[in-house]
Amino acid sequence: MEAICIRPMEPNQAEEVSALIGQVLMEVNIRDYPREALEEFADYYSPERVASIPENGGHSYVAMLGEELLACGSVVPVEDHPDEAMIQALFVRPDWEGKGVGRQLVQTLEADPMFCAARRVIVSASLTSHEFYLKLGYRYENNVKVCEDHDHYWMEKFN
Repeated sequence: MEAICIRPMEPNQAEEVSALIGQVLMEVNIRDYPREALEEFADYYSPERVASIPENGGHSYVAMLGEELLACGSVVPVEDHPDEAMIQALFVRPDWEGKGVGRQLVQTLEADPMFCAARRVIVSASLTSHEFYLKLGYRYENNVKVCEDHDHYWMEKFN
């Protein structure tokens, strides 16, 4: 069996990554959110927005099995906080959930120079994903579980 390869996203993959994000939102996150909110979120992660992440200083990665896109994720700088970074747009194709791809992708993000240079890394974890991040050593911000706006949890990890 071919091994999963996690590598930097190529600029020509922005459309495919955007489509994957939309697919995950509509097939997985739909359990926890209203369709209208997810459609807005999918629109936010347009191909142009996905392509702009590296252009704005972020580092985007993809998990591939041959030519098949399995997952995506980015680590980005936090504006006005030079000692912090943020995990953003981490999505795993629904048929690959629970197979370790997300964990491998987070390990890649955690090995990224931007992540390693940060004192603190934050993530806006969805209702769907916050327990995944707990398993990987992230904690609720200030060790207090607060569901912001009834749709996400701020979580953090210190280096």
